Amino acid sequence: MTTVGRPKEFDRDEALNKAMELFWARGYEATGMKDLLQQMGIGRQSLYDTFGDKHRLFLEAIKHYNLHSTQGMVDQLSANGSPLENIRRTLRGCASHLSDGNCRGCLLTNTLVELAPRDEEVAAAAGSALTRIETAFRKALERAVDQGELPPDANVRALARYFTSTLQGLVVMGKASASRAAIKDVVNVALSVLEK
Repeated sequence: MTTVGRPKEFDRDEALNKAMELFWARGYEATGMKDLLQQMGIGRQSLYDTFGDKHRLFLEAIKHYNLHSTQGMVDQLSANGSPLENIRRTLRGCASHLSDGNCRGCLLTNTLVELAPRDEEVAAAAGSALTRIETAFRKALERAVDQGELPPDANVRALARYFTSTLQGLVVMGKASASRAAIKDVVNVALSVLEK
């Protein structure tokens, strides 16, 4: 006879998304358990039973961010049409968002700066998400080579790493309230490497 446990009284993904938003807004250290419980709308025991401790919840939040918040960028980079135009659109769209005056940064960048030097698990989780973005850039660049938009000897791996690191730098500039003109300058210089 199988015993069915009591069903959870909350939506796990919704609670995780709320935790992610709070970590994103405040950072790991500044987010207390009381704040998390209130934001997520669950009890302490439910949090422990479902996610483990605060650190485990944070790792789950990073994975959730990787799956959901970076998906738009991955989709845009892999969209039909010109791969180079997709890259241009991605960087310009990011620049526009970062200079709208409401920039809270990127959870990955914030996390890498705050915790990665002293927390290997967090560094690995955030690094995995950055690898996903780098891979999306690399695939777009490979398609650009295949379609003749870039020369056959283009170093797509180096370019993908360059665009990924440029994005992270743009996020830091956005958090520091850099001007729209300054962010646009960086994007224009970055995109100039794609010109034949």
